[in-house]
Amino acid sequence: EKRSERLAPAPRVRLARTPRAATAMQHEVVLDPRIRDWVFLPLFALMFIIGILRHNVTALLKGEPKPGDKEQVKQNMALARSRRLRANCKHVPRAAFLARRHFLSNPSTGVFSQKLEQANPMAMMSDPDMMQNMMKGNMAMMVPQVVMMGVVNFFFSGFVLVKIPFPLTPSFKSMLQRGIPLASLDVTYVTSLSWYFVVLFGMRGLFQLVLGDNSDTDDTALMTQAMPGMAPGGGMPGQPVDNKKNFEVEKENLELTDHEWAVDNAENLYLTGGALKKGSRASAGKTKAQ
Repeated sequence: EKRSERLAPAPRVRLARTPRAATAMQHEVVLDPRIRDWVFLPLFALMFIIGILRHNVTALLKGEPKPGDKEQVKQNMALARSRRLRANCKHVPRAAFLARRHFLSNPSTGVFSQKLEQANPMAMMSDPDMMQNMMKGNMAMMVPQVVMMGVVNFFFSGFVLVKIPFPLTPSFKSMLQRGIPLASLDVTYVTSLSWYFVVLFGMRGLFQLVLGDNSDTDDTALMTQAMPGMAPGGGMPGQPVDNKKNFEVEKENLELTDHEWAVDNAENLYLTGGALKKGSRASAGKTKAQ
């Protein structure tokens, strides 16, 4: 009986290695305060000074802008006038609105019905001044970046600068810890080389505050202008836009615009204090009839 009452052996429990156990093996790094004084602040100040110098050099290399084409300016102004008319048509009488729409979208004599010459996409490529300005812009963007990369790799490489105060997934490790490939280093630590790229694309607001909105330190905008097909209209930067399709779209939108004069409902709006609604003309006509 005693043998039959033997207890069954307890099952063996095999502990699995969880991600928390793996992260617990990562050691805490105590950052030396001298890194802030000799790496962090000098790197930030150097990039700011290089950005100011690049802005001034780019302004000197640009030269005087050429005056725009007269016909291109007239077409752009016509498009802007039509957009303003559609947005503010309630502030003019119906007869004035119809006269303006007739002037712009009349099938025979309207501005949007005129025949436009198709722009030659290779016309600007044959202009030597255009190509020279593009080369100057690319040089002003690439040379400072090459110099700064060399300075950062030579003087500031191999430092851990900051620690991010919130947890991150291991996928950020390759982005935040360039130059120090340590598997035991926590992903929240940022190296000097990665901090350079963070500051490079994060100083746009500071440059706009110091230099204004028209500063030439926005690397994203400079890269967009240097790439073909990224300019407005899908062409090269500085190339005139073909407004033939723009005229057709704006003409259709102007024809579909429904005019409603705000003065028709001025009495009811003043007496009731309500907001102007779409059916204001109908309600105003009923009030006058009563």
